[in-house]
Amino acid sequence: MRVLSVLLTIFLIPLILIGCTVSPGQNTGGFLSKKQVLKLDSNADILEYDGMVYKAGIDWVEQEKLTKGEQVGKVSEGMANNLSIDAKIYVSKERGDILIVKDDGEEKMYLLQVGE
Repeated sequence: MRVLSVLLTIFLIPLILIGCTVSPGQNTGGFLSKKQVLKLDSNADILEYDGMVYKAGIDWVEQEKLTKGEQVGKVSEGMANNLSIDAKIYVSKERGDILIVKDDGEEKMYLLQVGE
């Protein structure tokens, strides 16, 4: 009986500790906030659009061949940390989780930031 108690304790404690960990985006539908994204990467180039945070400079996203869809907005004060005010925001025709922003003649692709 004592061996059984020790074995249960050895297996239950790690399970309890694993269950108590918090993942970025947990309890928020998986979407990360500005604070969470900047905590993970303090130099992140971010854009907040429609209540969700997008990040530029992601290698695999830069390799994608995406085309601009319809314009969905313009950057206003407080929406982004590295974009000009009035930069144009477009959806991507190929992917719903990527926005394309045209700023001073340059196009940047922003990926929606989600937790695990």
